[in-house]
Order: sequence, then C-alpha cells, then structure tokens
Amino acid sequence: MTPEKAPTYISRLTPPGQAALATFGVFGSRAWEIVRVLFRRFSGEELPDAPNAGRFWFGRIGGEIADEVVVSVKQTEPIPLVEVHAHGGREVARFLVDLFCAQGAQVCSWKDYVRRTEADPLSAEAAIALAQATTLRTASILLDQQCGALRNALADIVVAIDNGDSGIAEGMLDRLLRYASVGEHLTKPWRVVVAGAPNVGKSSLVNALAGYQRSIVAATPGTTRDVVTTSIALDGWTIALADTAGLRSEADALEAEGIDRARTTMADADLCLWILDATSPPAWPSEPPASVLFVVNKIDLAPVWPIEGEAIPISARTGQGLNELCDAVVSRLVPDPPPPGAPVPFAPHLSASISSAQRSLAAGEIEAGKMQIAALMRTQASIVLDLSLR
Repeated sequence: MTPEKAPTYISRLTPPGQAALATFGVFGSRAWEIVRVLFRRFSGEELPDAPNAGRFWFGRIGGEIADEVVVSVKQTEPIPLVEVHAHGGREVARFLVDLFCAQGAQVCSWKDYVRRTEADPLSAEAAIALAQATTLRTASILLDQQCGALRNALADIVVAIDNGDSGIAEGMLDRLLRYASVGEHLTKPWRVVVAGAPNVGKSSLVNALAGYQRSIVAATPGTTRDVVTTSIALDGWTIALADTAGLRSEADALEAEGIDRARTTMADADLCLWILDATSPPAWPSEPPASVLFVVNKIDLAPVWPIEGEAIPISARTGQGLNELCDAVVSRLVPDPPPPGAPVPFAPHLSASISSAQRSLAAGEIEAGKMQIAALMRTQASIVLDLSLR
C-alpha cells in the first residue's frame, strides 16, 4: 500500500468517560492534512504546510459547534503523528472523532495505535502491558522491557548464534526462561487459596491480610459457602487471595456446593495456604495440593498439639506471625525475582516462543532457532479496528 493510500488513524489515548481532558492521537500520511482542514487558530492564521516536530498551537476544531483544543506535532517523519488535546466529556470526544472520520480517518483502539506508532513491536507490547500493571514493582519490570531489556537480550542471542556459539545461546535462552513465571504474572495476579477445615480462621486470615473485613466471620461452621476473592499485593506482587468453604464430609446441599468450588479453586491455585487450628486437633488435607504451605492459626490461645515442622504459626486476630507468613508466600511464589534491568519474557506467548527456539538449538537446528528468535523480535500483533469510539 502506497503512503498516499495508507489509512490515517485516530485513537483516543486517554480512558473514556468524564474527565477534564482527553488526548487523541492522529497517525498516518494524511494526519497533518486533516488537522489543517479542521483546526482554526485564534489568531486567524493558517497552520504551516509542513510543521516541525515539537510545535504546538491553541485553537478550535469544528464549525459553528467547535471545541477548544491544543494541537501538538509529535513527529513528521517517516509518518506524521499529531496529538489533539481537548475537553474530556464523552460527547465532546465522540464529536471530535466524527469530525476526523468525516475527513477519511479510521478509528482504532489505543492498543493498536501503540502497535502502529512504536517502531519496536516488543516495546509496543510491553507498553500495552505496562498500562495494566497494578504495582510499582511489576510496572518497573515492564518499563525495563519497554526500554529494550528483552529485545537487547534476544539480539545478543542472535549474535551468539552468528558467532557459532549455539551452546552459549542455549544458556542465554535458559536464563530468560527462569523468569517466565514472573513474566506471566506481571499483569495477571498469582492465585493463592486459603483452605482448611471449618472454623480454623480462614476468613479471619483473609481479612487480616486484606486490611478490611472482606469475608464474614462467624463461629457457625459453613458460614463461607462460596469462593470470595480479594486482591492484595505482597512485596510488590499482585495476588488474588481466595477464601473458601471449610472442607468437611458432613454438609447440606448448599454447603456441599461451596466445598466442591473450594476443591476446584485449590486445584487451579498457584499456592494453597492450608490453615490448621492450634486449639483443635489438626485436620490435614486428604489429598495435599501440588503447592501447599501449612499455617497454624490461633497461636494466641493455648495450643492442644505440638506445633512442629515447617508450618508457620500465626494469629489472625492479633497479627502475630503475619509478616513471616507474607515473606513465606512471596518466597514460594517468586523464589528468584529478576533484578532491575533484567530481560523478562512478559507474556506467555513470548515464553512459548523462547522455549521453542531453545528446543531447536538443543536439537541442532541452529538456523531454525535463529529464525524463531528473529521472528519473535519482529512479531506484530494483528490489528483490529475498534469502532467503539464512534
């Protein structure tokens, strides 16, 4: 497609809704041409035919009905990119988008806009993921990837292959994969389930970790009859903490449904906190989950059995031992956190491609492995127009 026939896109870059300001990006061969048609400076002067990057103007867009805007030129080469800063109301946004579409622009989502305007596909995907980060720690890791940490590591691997050092390249890929699990959970929380027999203090522990009363606490067995999920952050890692129904054999139909859901949640969790009661004989799981951490609650009361082994003693009521429990949870979920600046495959499909390239190198298929890495570096997600702004 020639530059003259290539589409010009408009995208709202700020979240939709009521706001003081909204920013729109206009990208394409006709971006500046369309802006010149629609924009009027308060001085009455026309905009220049060929602006310099970094210039901005204050004026109005529209005819009899118009909105005051600021037009900013972000780049002119190789393809013009202009930003329009306007008032943030929904109707104003729709009005401006319709004006641009009437001049031939097409609407795209902000994610597709980032993919189109960012020269490095990996940096674009990292920027999109960065918008979904919920903690400073995960955002910092994604920012490193946006700034080129993963791309540079992949480029070094290609250089190693070109130099005939496929063994070294294999080791470099292996070091990338050590952070695959962390990368998967930069925008998706770790799933931690709190399970155990009735009345051992599961809901009290969830409330203590959350910092507010998320779950109902009562002495009656079977109070919790569904999975109640709470979002928390431990040491900068986002966790979906699930409070479940107490597991026991004798239960009515409604409670039994909650118990079945509890077992399903346990099977899908990254970690199970199995809660034991220091004041009652311990009720151990009949089938321990794949990843389980035993926690003994109510240590502020007189225990009736010796608390030994690796179980972590706590009191959800007084807070005793909660810091140690949090440290243990983090150590179990993220035993090897990446240092600042480390390359991290920040999405499952990236880890899968890296694993595939590593298998090719291990099988002696050097050229295939190199091509897989090169393809990963230039992968661009498919672009789908988003008409929801119309």
